[in-house]
Amino acid sequence: MSDMLIIPSAAVEALRRKAKKLAKERGVAHHAALDMVARVGGVFPDWHHLIEAAKATEPSERAFKAGLVVGIDVKEAQDVRPSLSQFVRDEQLVMFVRSTFERAHPKPWSEEVTGDWEDLDWQLVYFRGVRAIPNSLDETLELCNEDFVWPPRYVRLRGKVLQDPFSDEAENG
Repeated sequence: MSDMLIIPSAAVEALRRKAKKLAKERGVAHHAALDMVARVGGVFPDWHHLIEAAKATEPSERAFKAGLVVGIDVKEAQDVRPSLSQFVRDEQLVMFVRSTFERAHPKPWSEEVTGDWEDLDWQLVYFRGVRAIPNSLDETLELCNEDFVWPPRYVRLRGKVLQDPFSDEAENG
């Protein structure tokens, strides 16, 4: 995965609250406090750049929370149809999958959980749906047939995991 800046909406809101508190404590203008919190860590020069990164993250986050996300085996992803019509490859989705996995499996991890983590993190390529959101796993698999040669190993639809070979919560049906 490339060095992209992934800023979920919850992080933006937490930083916004921190800036509001900082503005009150130090008696500085709100916009100056926003720039200060954005510069912490040396990643962003100002609040505007942080917000631009958050805007770039928003489609991934929206798909993960309420849309359609599928994970295709990395080897099978090489066989994706040349012009996708229903999906777009989205490297930011892995961060959302990671955080959900980590919340469900607090460390220290067993050897089995570590293996599942590596499979979800490194063995799958994630795509988000770009058309109408299907209503079921069956409809999702029909959409997948239009763009992928192989069926997905991971399916998250409307914020719920429907298919995940490593999850007890998935419907897997």
